[in-house]
Amino acid sequence: MAAVVDRWKSEPERKGKGKRWLVRYKDDARQDRRKAFDRKVDAERYAREIERQLDIGTYRDPSASDVPFGDYAASWLDTRYDLRPSTKSLYKGFIENHLQPRLGAISMGRLRPANGHEYLAQAIKDGVSKSLTRKTMVLAKSIMSSAVEDGLLAMNPFSPVRLPKEKPREAQCFTSEELAALLDAVTPHYRCFVLTAAVLGLRFGELCGLRPVDLDLLHGRIQVTGQLVEWDGKPKRVEPKTEASIRTVAVPPFLIAELNEQLSKRSSKEYVFTSFDRGPIRKSNFNRRHWQPALKKVGLEGRVFHELRHTAVAFAIEAGAHPKAIQDRIGHASITTTLNVYGHLMPGLDSRLAERLDERLSESLAPQERPKAVND
Repeated sequence: MAAVVDRWKSEPERKGKGKRWLVRYKDDARQDRRKAFDRKVDAERYAREIERQLDIGTYRDPSASDVPFGDYAASWLDTRYDLRPSTKSLYKGFIENHLQPRLGAISMGRLRPANGHEYLAQAIKDGVSKSLTRKTMVLAKSIMSSAVEDGLLAMNPFSPVRLPKEKPREAQCFTSEELAALLDAVTPHYRCFVLTAAVLGLRFGELCGLRPVDLDLLHGRIQVTGQLVEWDGKPKRVEPKTEASIRTVAVPPFLIAELNEQLSKRSSKEYVFTSFDRGPIRKSNFNRRHWQPALKKVGLEGRVFHELRHTAVAFAIEAGAHPKAIQDRIGHASITTTLNVYGHLMPGLDSRLAERLDERLSESLAPQERPKAVND
């Protein structure tokens, strides 16, 4: 039972000082709780609400919801042992670079749907892509759902927040002419790095994480078993993005020759591709000092390294590869993903199929000329 007490009567020495009305009650753990109000009507309303929550089992410790969102989000991430290291690294960046600056100081109990809508509007206004804004808000919703499960909140304030819609972008590829120009323009130290990405379709982190032991060039094979990610400002080799990302990729002979040369002159025993200082390649440094200048030289400003992966798929399609083989080669967990991302690159598959069916079946299944009937 929540009781409303007039502190100025029960404690005469307080008369005229501080908040007059005090709500006293025992929480669901039988601990004494209290909260002071200036107005009696507010105290009575609070007391009724506390009694209602205790009665139906939805009571939450008010002090627990005083935790700032940024602190809870960091703690949430630290305890997520089910996440892959690469995913934790990604989420850490989302929290520190996007959610923390805008929502981090607000107490969990004070967050409302309006805060979520304001976050989305401000992020897009600041030039953050709709795709990234969606991903960070999805993460924020997950964090708040965990707060509900932990008993900090009665409901997720971000559940009503509508995510921004975005049109799915078609994968952009380099033409063989653009790739040739790019290979001439990029720093020679990174030529094989760029070429391998464009031919085999490995992700940036997978390329950086390649070790000499992963290369079986005698048999024309590369084993993708890990990737490099940034964790607390330092490169760390972790498991690939998904189980499907652990794969064996066949290497065409011309690239085997390039990779053999790369191995012969590499400056590190740990990785196949390294930076000039013999350490792991840092994506931000590579983009700023080598990738973007090369693009500028050949008039392709604004293109991103990941488009080399799309280019590898385009080359495979042109070579007549089956979508399932492409899925396995680039490490997609589902062929649906492969078709959704690269389906627009396959408009000629149906026509080629019709041509091959004609070649294969036209003669054997064509109508046979019937012998003429002989009149008696």
